[in-house]
Amino acid sequence: MAACAQTLTLRFDNPNRSKNNTPANYRVDVDGKKYYSANAKDSGNYGSRQLVVSKLPLGSHTLNVYELANNSTANTGTKAVPAYANTFQLRTGYDMVISIRRDGQVGFSEKKVGQASASLPPQPMKDSAFEKLSKSITDKWSQTSRFDAIKGAFANKTYFFTTEQTGQLLLLITAEPKRLELAKLSYPKVTDPNNFADVADLFKIQPHKDSIDKFIQSKNQVTTTNTTVANSRVPLTAQQFSQLLAKMNRQTDPSLKPIVLGDALKVSTNYFTTSQMREALELIHPENDRLDLAIQSYPQITDVANFPSLQNLFYTQASKDEFTYFVRYGSSPGFTGQYTNRVAMSESDFKNLQLKIYLRFNQSGVVSEIKYALSNTDNYFSIDQIRSLLNKINLEADRLSLAKLAYHRVVDPTQFYQLFDLFTAQSSKDELNYYMRTNPS
Repeated sequence: MAACAQTLTLRFDNPNRSKNNTPANYRVDVDGKKYYSANAKDSGNYGSRQLVVSKLPLGSHTLNVYELANNSTANTGTKAVPAYANTFQLRTGYDMVISIRRDGQVGFSEKKVGQASASLPPQPMKDSAFEKLSKSITDKWSQTSRFDAIKGAFANKTYFFTTEQTGQLLLLITAEPKRLELAKLSYPKVTDPNNFADVADLFKIQPHKDSIDKFIQSKNQVTTTNTTVANSRVPLTAQQFSQLLAKMNRQTDPSLKPIVLGDALKVSTNYFTTSQMREALELIHPENDRLDLAIQSYPQITDVANFPSLQNLFYTQASKDEFTYFVRYGSSPGFTGQYTNRVAMSESDFKNLQLKIYLRFNQSGVVSEIKYALSNTDNYFSIDQIRSLLNKINLEADRLSLAKLAYHRVVDPTQFYQLFDLFTAQSSKDELNYYMRTNPS
């Protein structure tokens, strides 16, 4: 079973509490089988409960999430229309974690089998450790010292906080502009970001409250970009897709089947799930036709995060390599020669740039300095240099924006996919992947 099945974890973040403090309970249907948040068990992470579904077959699965009127396994009060609907792909060697957040958003993340803790969210600081930290900051006599200490705590890679803990630290700063600066710095270290809007209550000045609201909206925009794109693309219905397959199967001459599928792909309103495209491509021979149609289908795939799984449709290494290249870069390998004139910044110049960044007082200054360097059309950087620059950015949204700039200044764009590991959110990886495909480097 281990060779043909993986584990799915349904994680409910902050169950039983919606943004307006009304009940937020869910029923999750996976391939029609029902799972309830009422049956979820404490995951050991703050405000999170989970259900584990073992031995789920590899391949494509349907997902529907329904809000329930009460925290039970009864269907009474279930809304007829799912709050979220999509498909997901289980790959060999990877388990899937699906997070249902209290605002109805759904997130996906994969983890390699045997690395169960890799995709779990960080835990906030324990009460005893937080009390010790808070006391050490309170004991400082000046506001400047407190500000620096809190800023250092938010920069500490091992520290994470609940929104409530963050608020307690922010209240130690009396000047609202400084408190606002720290609030924005704290965001990537908060374990319950859906509660972060409560921080606005710490400010009396309305522009500062508005600034927090706009800040949260800007961060949520990154998360929802790919979902919005995907939801605007509705794949063929089961009946429509069956008709297409039937038409392909009616062709007694195998050379006509690629033409039928190609004609379907030429219709701009036709969209397909990765699973549908896999089934259609399996009817296509020879392999070069299958490869061409797979690449041609990409703009009309609704679940682009699952698209790389089509690689196992190919048998020859040449086809596998070309498909992998397309997935990573979005074009034919034949284009690599046009970048041979790009020379990475010299080691001495790069050290000077790093010094300028180091001298910046705050994170916004660091972002500005790196943005300026990446906007200079005379500058090119190696993958390692770009990795070094992006590692200096705390907020993933800022890191994503700078990565898009960096894509145009990298010496070898075909290797840019190596930087995907700098992002923890799958939505960030998907957005960068989409950007690489749709923007010439």
